[in-house]
Amino acid sequence: MLKMIAGAVAGLGLMALTAGAYAAAAPSGSGEFTPSKVTCLEYTNGLGENSSTKMQAEISRIWMLGYLAGYYKASMNLQFTDDAAEAAKIGDLMLQRCRDSPTASILVVAMKALAAEPHQLPAAVTADFVPSKFTCGDFVDAKGGAANAAAKADLAELWGFGFIQGFKNVAQADMEIPIAVKPQLLGAVQRSCGNNRATLFMDLTALVADKVKLN
Repeated sequence: MLKMIAGAVAGLGLMALTAGAYAAAAPSGSGEFTPSKVTCLEYTNGLGENSSTKMQAEISRIWMLGYLAGYYKASMNLQFTDDAAEAAKIGDLMLQRCRDSPTASILVVAMKALAAEPHQLPAAVTADFVPSKFTCGDFVDAKGGAANAAAKADLAELWGFGFIQGFKNVAQADMEIPIAVKPQLLGAVQRSCGNNRATLFMDLTALVADKVKLN
């Protein structure tokens, strides 16, 4: 199975994405979520119940959980927990580290302050997205489904983009993957998922992260 998936990934034209390709693909003034530009202060301010930036804080949380999952997967330290108290620890730690360094980006905090030591991650990223159970078939169906299903696919892609960033940072510690290549990376995941519906979305994303060369 893995050989078949690897062959599919190798033919997707994603083996060398250069800095020039990043610049050419980048939308002008897109305003998309960019972890290196979201500060810890913005994240913590968005945690308030009535905050106008609450959605960005939630996006940051989902991305961060994806990042850590990818980093731990590449380091062979990935563990999920269903224990609510244990699962809350990583969020509490991120909040603490962000309060310590309010001007730092969430990418720097995830990379330098959180990933260095393995932590158990919450099994459920949201009520509808549990990476250890979410299959490629679930992802493909969500991509082609109604609005609520498509929203789940968007959430999985955000988590998956963070996952790939974390996975690559194990070997390339200071590399940032620009948001401009997110459609290419997750498009590769989607195309391979179409032929491997029983494979976990997380495992297919890890395979893409392992095979793709980012310069």
